[in-house]
Amino acid sequence: YGVVFSRGEPGAGIVGASGLLLGLGRLYDMEAVCLMGETSGYFVDPKSAQAVLDVLTKYLSIEISFNELENKAKQIDQITSKLKDIEAAPETPDKREDLGYIG
Repeated sequence: YGVVFSRGEPGAGIVGASGLLLGLGRLYDMEAVCLMGETSGYFVDPKSAQAVLDVLTKYLSIEISFNELENKAKQIDQITSKLKDIEAAPETPDKREDLGYIG
């Protein structure tokens, strides 16, 4: 199904509610599966959601529209691009901070 587990990549594990549900399932002898996508953790990640859904739809032999996820991904890309531009811009000194000569 195109799922890749990269060698040498650190395994961060499954955390939060996802990890809790899997752990509780194991304690109560319940069968479970968890499909997760890689994200930075700072933003909602529609690309990761689409990657997980792509695997799931192939496995279940169903088709769904990814239009809304693709639109959201474009919005997130625009936001991150703007943030990178702001971060890369040289700082301009605040003219109010320059007190000049005081003697």
